Amino acid sequence: MRRVYIQAGILSLLVFFIGIMIGIWIDNTRLGGIRSALSEADINSYDARLLNSYLQRFGKEYCDIALDQNLAYNDKIYEDGRKIEDKINANIFTPEIEQEWRRYTLLQTQFWLNSVELKEKCGFDYHTVVHLFRQKNTTTSEDINNKVQASVLLDLKDKCGKKMMLIPITVDTNLIVVEAITKQFDVSEYPAVIVDESFVFQGVTTKDKLNELVKC
Repeated sequence: MRRVYIQAGILSLLVFFIGIMIGIWIDNTRLGGIRSALSEADINSYDARLLNSYLQRFGKEYCDIALDQNLAYNDKIYEDGRKIEDKINANIFTPEIEQEWRRYTLLQTQFWLNSVELKEKCGFDYHTVVHLFRQKNTTTSEDINNKVQASVLLDLKDKCGKKMMLIPITVDTNLIVVEAITKQFDVSEYPAVIVDESFVFQGVTTKDKLNELVKC
């Protein structure tokens, strides 16, 4: 009987460790996919920054090309972010995935700065709308509010199209630049929305209220 118990214990341990290894393999596969997506996003972001520098040096004849590139980059990086967020929520074993999210947040912040610079250089009249939110250690109420705000902003983006640049930024990523943003705009409640670097709303902001500013 003792031998049976020992064999059963060894078998249970084997199954347990095999399960852990499979979990690690799955999460590493997720991480590889995230890194691949963000590597392409890095290239696109650097391309956009170089184009902005080119415009500053040689003139405005490429403004329309830069705008199209920025819009395409906005759409792609936003969709990539949604996929990464889903994978982070499902992650168990690899904290490296959260580091990739921090990298994604930096890309979004750079995209915002590029958009502002391009708007000033080329005289475009689109609006920049930044969605600030927390991802970790949130209450149920805050989670619901974040989802509501994200839905409102997506609906507004669908309505506005090229008239609006939507930039989601996670604030609890331990990034100095993000901390500077929250301090500059005096944000203490989430979700929060910044429109055109001038108007700050904290808590859930309705579509009608935002539409008064962007007028799409």
